[in-house]
Amino acid sequence: MKNLNNRGLTAVELVIGVGLVAILTSVVVTTQLSVTRDQVKMTKDLEDSIDTKLAERILFGDFNNVDPSYNNLTVLDDSGKKFFDYYPDVPANAIKNGLEREVTLKLTGRKEFVIMTQDVAAGGVLVYDPVLAYEVGPAPDDFNVAASLEFKGLNYKDKVVSQRPAMWNNGRTVMLDTPARLRPLVGGVPNMQVPPRSPIYVGTVYGITTVSDSSISSLVNMKHPETDEYMASADLFLRRAPSIGGGQSLIRLRAVHLIKYYLEEMKDTGSSKRMARLYKVAYAGGGWGTPVLLADRVEELSLRRDSILKRMIYFKVKKVNTTTTASL
Repeated sequence: MKNLNNRGLTAVELVIGVGLVAILTSVVVTTQLSVTRDQVKMTKDLEDSIDTKLAERILFGDFNNVDPSYNNLTVLDDSGKKFFDYYPDVPANAIKNGLEREVTLKLTGRKEFVIMTQDVAAGGVLVYDPVLAYEVGPAPDDFNVAASLEFKGLNYKDKVVSQRPAMWNNGRTVMLDTPARLRPLVGGVPNMQVPPRSPIYVGTVYGITTVSDSSISSLVNMKHPETDEYMASADLFLRRAPSIGGGQSLIRLRAVHLIKYYLEEMKDTGSSKRMARLYKVAYAGGGWGTPVLLADRVEELSLRRDSILKRMIYFKVKKVNTTTTASL
């Protein structure tokens, strides 16, 4: 018969057992804390990545329709040059004030940037017959005398609505231009140091016509490129539009958006580093609308053109500890 020891654990065995349990518990807790920290970091990095990618996608979509900005917006880059200067017809060595343009939005400096894009939801570019905006008087007996023209409005007799129903809503911003590209003349010769522009008019839809807006006018160059005359109305633009290949003008009408991106500082973040929220807001009906949050924890938004001979715009949303790049 086997003699069993029923006296239990000795004090030494108990201490050893408790020690082993303590060590094992410590290892488990340490491992769990490490895994938790890694999971929190991975979750945070993933959220930042998704946040930044969504912001980039929105920026990419906006800049994909930014054509109306070139040579029309007066927005300056960080060195005081016009960011949207574009020279399609001169060699690089002919440009005297540099080819690059850069803008950086950050809390310690510049905090906003404005672009003008085509509003594709309102339909494509409409080739517009200037006569549609006027009440034409009876033909004079003398064929050397022109008939009278009384300006009524771009949508006189619903001519725009019949072709682009979504374009003509009160408060919408519309733009008139032509394919003609002009420069100021110096001694009868075009000044090639100035980027070629079409005369343009940008106004807000109101009834059958359009009205000027001081906020829009402060951002858009509506001076005639040859005469420097300010295109204060659609009527004046239509009367001054240059002809193309003869006496006929080719007028284009499109809906556009003014879009502003800006930074707003985040408060009570629990971090010693300053960080901001990046917002987008569109201009319509005489004022800036409801802001849309694009990303938070932003350190800076940079925009760069490596050459004003090209339309390419590079942009980067840099977050605190995270940097993501995209280009258009």
